[in-house]
Amino acid sequence: MKPSEIVYQLRELQDVWRKNNFQLNEGQQVTYDKLLQLRRERVRFFYANNLVFKGSKAAWDKEQAEEAAQLAASQVEDTEEY
Repeated sequence: MKPSEIVYQLRELQDVWRKNNFQLNEGQQVTYDKLLQLRRERVRFFYANNLVFKGSKAAWDKEQAEEAAQLAASQVEDTEEY
């Protein structure tokens, strides 16, 4: 099952849950628990392999600007030596 399919099915079950007075029947509950487990495993995989961005966009932009400035400075130093 594709990860996106899991999310779509979870959304559908949440809509059904909302329409049925916030209750699921036994089959739906089993399906929901299975899908939730698959989704949590996927998220754990991303965290374990450091594929999740942890920080603010502003801090990341600042870090990228500093790295670009350092790279530019090192290139200028390299050209001055020759």
